Amino acid sequence: MSLEVPASQQSRCAVHPEQPAGGTCTRCGSFICADCATSVPGLGVRLYCAACAARPEVNYLEALRQRYWGRRDEWAWVVAGVTLLLCVGVAAAFAQWGLSATKQSLFPLVLLLPVPVGVAFFLGKRWARHALLPTPLVMAVAADVLYRDGRFLFFLCAIPGLFIALRIHRDARNQLFFRLPVSSGSLKLLWDLRFNNPLARQALHFGFSAVFMPLLAPVALICGAVALTRVDLKATPPIDRRGQAITGIVLGLVSPAVWGFALLPVLDRWLSSMVYK
Repeated sequence: MSLEVPASQQSRCAVHPEQPAGGTCTRCGSFICADCATSVPGLGVRLYCAACAARPEVNYLEALRQRYWGRRDEWAWVVAGVTLLLCVGVAAAFAQWGLSATKQSLFPLVLLLPVPVGVAFFLGKRWARHALLPTPLVMAVAADVLYRDGRFLFFLCAIPGLFIALRIHRDARNQLFFRLPVSSGSLKLLWDLRFNNPLARQALHFGFSAVFMPLLAPVALICGAVALTRVDLKATPPIDRRGQAITGIVLGLVSPAVWGFALLPVLDRWLSSMVYK
């Protein structure tokens, strides 16, 4: 007796009826073929159809994308704040010195060059993301035209602005604000940074800070201890950063001891001098 199932009776993919089904979607139960089977990061070996894998309640990365989609990020507010400060500075300069036809008196106008870009950036205009990159260099060139004696200083000041603009341009959170496509890898990094046990990262930061400022050691200990209780590798998605939490605790314990051994001889000599004085 043959155990082979006739082709007419084999289960077929719900999306590709010509393909035999290799399994069912974990969420909706529909048959899926090898081409349709989709895994979701952080959910182990469970397979979903393409439609279910893109749903926020299944794919935490998609939920993260929708959470920040079109919402202003920190950089938008930073750019808006800098733009406002530039406007206030120019207004104060003209109120103090007035406006004349000399190049030196027109120098504050250079600070107004990035204002349109800053306003458009805050409003979510995509062209402003690209225009932000050359803005520091354009300001340096304009300042050099008006006041050539400070050429080196102008271009030196433009370098940090270029790096910050590049950092903003590559930021995944900022790309979501402008409704731009973001890869799953970038979303995963963003989720790790903001939601994957951030208290463990704070414990690590306070631990390293305690090496130079031992008063921060208790903060590192508390953050590390609480972060350890939040580690859950079986969660969906898994919560980790155990190593950072433990490192923060160790540094929080070691730093005061090191400072104590270093300061103990000094304290002993000071007390001795006070006694025999």
